[in-house]
Amino acid sequence: MVRETRGPPRALVWSFGGGVQSVAIAVLVARGTLPRPEAVVMADTGYEATETWDYLERVVRGTLGIDVQVAPRSLAKVDLYSHCGKVLLPLFTEAGGKLPGFCSNEWKKSVVRRWLRLEGYGPRRPVKLWLGISVDEVMRAKPSGVDWIENSWPLFHSVTRRGECYALIRSEGLPQPPRSSCFICPNRGNGQWRRLKNHPSKDWENARRVEREIQEKEAGLFLHCQRVPLGEVDLNESQGSLFDGCEEGYCFS
Repeated sequence: MVRETRGPPRALVWSFGGGVQSVAIAVLVARGTLPRPEAVVMADTGYEATETWDYLERVVRGTLGIDVQVAPRSLAKVDLYSHCGKVLLPLFTEAGGKLPGFCSNEWKKSVVRRWLRLEGYGPRRPVKLWLGISVDEVMRAKPSGVDWIENSWPLFHSVTRRGECYALIRSEGLPQPPRSSCFICPNRGNGQWRRLKNHPSKDWENARRVEREIQEKEAGLFLHCQRVPLGEVDLNESQGSLFDGCEEGYCFS
């Protein structure tokens, strides 16, 4: 009889994305419905909106007691541009097109993976990695591509859809979390841009500054789908969010 060969047990690690699905998982962990992971980590993109960090500190760490560690921005190998000089953001072009986006892979997915290796995880200490994706976004649920990371989606087996995540958070008496996205993300809708502009942080002005820096290097690229500089955008125009949030570094992968 041939005996099955098993590898070392996988440590449970959670890649916290900062949005509604991640907060729903946090509620389930705090309730004891889901097991408490060995480690919880969130990638610092360097451009995450201030309100996401505020919610993390006040609600996730404070009220729910989830110890979220931060993978520092220094673990990213590139900033706005790739090593060959291509901008990473999915910017709108003056000609009417849109560039491909590589920012979430470089600033989140790869950063979390490097953090895991620094923490001692790897082929000899493999992980089961939780990702906050609900079944209505199943197209974002993909394998890790490396043997030592087994991606897992705990919401598939409990709270299954984004709307249910909101309901779960409300039932706990918690404020609605902001959609997790960088303040320079071109996939923000007008409602999100207005929220950013009205927030007391400097995120709006910083977004305008970054856009100007990009345009000085390469004209005809814009953060907003109206294809004008942010300061000239009509934020009252009816236009919904172009995506539901940037969770776990898988928004464009």
